Amino acid sequence: MEMAWAAGFVDGEGCICIARQTYKDRPNVSHRLKLTVTQNNYEVLSELQGIIGEPSFISMLTRTEKMNRNSYALVYDSKHALSAIRKLKPFLRRKQFEADAAEKMWEEGMMGKRPGMKGWPPEVYQTREKWARKITRLK
Repeated sequence: MEMAWAAGFVDGEGCICIARQTYKDRPNVSHRLKLTVTQNNYEVLSELQGIIGEPSFISMLTRTEKMNRNSYALVYDSKHALSAIRKLKPFLRRKQFEADAAEKMWEEGMMGKRPGMKGWPPEVYQTREKWARKITRLK
């Protein structure tokens, strides 16, 4: 029952996305799977974190003039995001397609593996970028 509540909360307030990062000394983009839930109630995010049970962190967001309260973000990164998505997936409704795409990207894009001395071949970066664009279009 708790995991179903957590999935409903992620369906409404969460974001499954691929973070892209560029580096000055590298020609390719680095892709990282993320699951983020933003909320202005720290206790709710802490409860959600406990239910999902994967390593994560809660950060306080920078407050702007338009915000009347503090906001917080519960963030799962990389393999922990994948594990959290897999736990929530049976209960997800709105984010089901994004969860499927994230799993496929993880497998096809060889996420979570080390490239070695020569780095990844261009096909791996192309596969990752293809899935990152697909997940973005599902929003």
